Amino acid sequence: MGVWGVAILSDDVAEDISFRYKDLLGENYSNEEASKVVIKEFQHELDDEEITVFWLSFTLIQWKLGRLQEEVKHKAIEIIDSGVDLERWEEDPKLHKKRESVLLKLKEQLQSPQSPAKRIPKRFVTKTFLKAGDAISYELVSGNFILLKVIGIIEQGTGDKYPLFEICDWTGKEIPPKKQISELELRKWTWENGHQELNALAIFPAGKRDNPIKRVQVVAEGIKTVLDMEAPSIALTWKAFDENLKAFYHVE
Repeated sequence: MGVWGVAILSDDVAEDISFRYKDLLGENYSNEEASKVVIKEFQHELDDEEITVFWLSFTLIQWKLGRLQEEVKHKAIEIIDSGVDLERWEEDPKLHKKRESVLLKLKEQLQSPQSPAKRIPKRFVTKTFLKAGDAISYELVSGNFILLKVIGIIEQGTGDKYPLFEICDWTGKEIPPKKQISELELRKWTWENGHQELNALAIFPAGKRDNPIKRVQVVAEGIKTVLDMEAPSIALTWKAFDENLKAFYHVE
C-alpha cells in the first residue's frame, strides 16, 4: 500500500476506492448498490491493515459526496475509537500525533451535517479506432499534412485505450505512397535548450469534445515502425497537439 501522508485520503487504497465508487455512481448505480459492490470487492482484496484504511477512506469519500451511510459511518467511528489505526504510526511519534489529530477531525466531520448528494457524471472513457501499423495523416492549421505511425495501443486498467505514435519527418499536401511512408525518417522532439530526443507520443482526447476525427485519416495499414511500446514517450492531448507541434517539432 502506497502512503504519502497522514491525511485520510493520502494513499493508494483511497484513490482506488474513490475511482471505483464514483465510476459505479456514474453508471447510475444507486448509492446502496455502489456501496455494496465497493465493500464486497475491497474486503476480498485487502489485508487487515488495509481494511482499516478502507473504512476510514470510504467514510470520508461518502461524506464529501453527500452520500454517507450510517453503517459505514458507524464502522469508521468504531475504528477511530478503538485506536487500531494508530498502531501503524507508532514508530514515528510525530506522525502518530498528526494522525491522531486527523482521526479526531474526521470523527467530528462525520458527525456534522453533510451536503446534499452530489451528482456524479458518467466517466468519459477514451477509445480509438486505430490499430498497430496504421499510418495516419493529420491536417495542420496551415492546410499541410503530417504523418504519424501507430506503434501500438495503450490499454489502461480504467478501460481507456489510445494510440502510441511515432511522427514522421515529413510535411506536405500530397500523401506519399505506402512504400515511401515506410521509409520516412522520424522527426525529433526539440527542447528549448536545443537538445533533441526521439520520442513516441501517447495522444488521447481531453474529453468528449476533443475529437480530431475531421483532421485524421488512415492512409496506410501494416506499416512497420521504428520505435516500440517501451520507447521513451510523451503524453499529451489532441487539444494540445498543434501547440506542441509548433513548440517542439517546429511544425505548424
